[in-house]
Amino acid sequence: MAGFLVPRAWNGTGKRCWAAALVLALAGQGCSARSHPSAIRPAHSNRSIRDVRVLLTTARQDVRIRAAGGYQVRDPRGRVIASGDGRRWVPLGAGPGTLPGNAAADTSWVEVVPTTSALIEVSRRTEHEWSPTRRYAGTLRLIPDGAGAVRVINVVDVESYVAGVLPTEIYANFHTEAFRAQAIVTRTYCLYLMSTRAQAGYDLTAGEGAQVYGGMADTAAHRQAVAAARDTRGLVCTWSSPTGERVFCTYFSSACGGGTQSAGRDDPQHDVPPLAGGVRCDYCRIAKGEAYRWSSRSVSAQEAMERIARRYSEAKKLGGLRSVNLTRESAGGHIQEVRLEGTTGRSLTLRGENFRLAVGGRLMRSANCDVRFDGKSVVFENGKGFGHGMGLCQWGMEGQARQGRTAAEILRFYYPESHISRAY
Repeated sequence: MAGFLVPRAWNGTGKRCWAAALVLALAGQGCSARSHPSAIRPAHSNRSIRDVRVLLTTARQDVRIRAAGGYQVRDPRGRVIASGDGRRWVPLGAGPGTLPGNAAADTSWVEVVPTTSALIEVSRRTEHEWSPTRRYAGTLRLIPDGAGAVRVINVVDVESYVAGVLPTEIYANFHTEAFRAQAIVTRTYCLYLMSTRAQAGYDLTAGEGAQVYGGMADTAAHRQAVAAARDTRGLVCTWSSPTGERVFCTYFSSACGGGTQSAGRDDPQHDVPPLAGGVRCDYCRIAKGEAYRWSSRSVSAQEAMERIARRYSEAKKLGGLRSVNLTRESAGGHIQEVRLEGTTGRSLTLRGENFRLAVGGRLMRSANCDVRFDGKSVVFENGKGFGHGMGLCQWGMEGQARQGRTAAEILRFYYPESHISRAY
């Protein structure tokens, strides 16, 4: 299994304190971590790590950028090929190879670098209006795709990335220890994907396909996220692989609904002890809305097949829908495999999570539910949880934090046999 190799830092045997091997110092006038779990600060480390590359969007229509105080446009060799004063918006994606500074259409990529410490602003046209401006630290790498579009990639340090993810992934009123746990999970997920995509054009996307990344903002939630990133700087979740201590893909979902499922059942790459599933959790009972339990809902057979065919073209060969069969389930009740029978006599088998995402992840809120076909509609009943249910349960994380558990204890609970290690 690929993964970022890190030094072993903690064996997980500590009860309520961050272990000394993490080189974390307690502050707070001599109090213990039990009485002041928030009073920690990370030690300095000289180990460096490259910036993460986050794909913000592929500009096929109207996207514009600017940087207060001015910017330079540099080519892959670092040569300045253009500059701007930062007051005017620069459009992207208006034509083949469109780049700032009239860079040549065959330029492999250019980098927009602010000339001050100001953030880069990005806005997109939706319908007939420009979207609210988002602000990003670091630089923007612009890569033409040769078909009239430009990939807009934020190249930013990992800690700023972590701080930009937390306010979009958890609620602003979550406990400080929940913020810290999510910061470690977010950083680990980021470094894991960086280790697997070193030769690719980018490491992660900014949407729900990876971790939702909103950049920088002047809000209370973002300030709390910055503090959580600072308090846990460089800390990651690892497991003892045969080749050393390595990060793993720290999956997380909104609410597990009572128990987690294995991430490695259908993907051997994630068949590691921390992702084995089977963690019983009732802490997510506190979840808002229909996250812990959700009500019955349905989708017409025609609409279901159209949605599935948009993801899986072979579904078009099924014609209409004749039956839906659940052919495999986990011990905890998660649907592992679904076979669709069509009116043409053909069938299509999908993994449970792929089926869920195809019909709609907010319609079928989890694969831990009952599914039946009544001849006209696909009906989902007795739903438990929200999301894929692998790894960390975010509402469960918050529930444990409210009961006094530290970030370290929470992560140990949801990722059994994992350790907290320092990556840098």
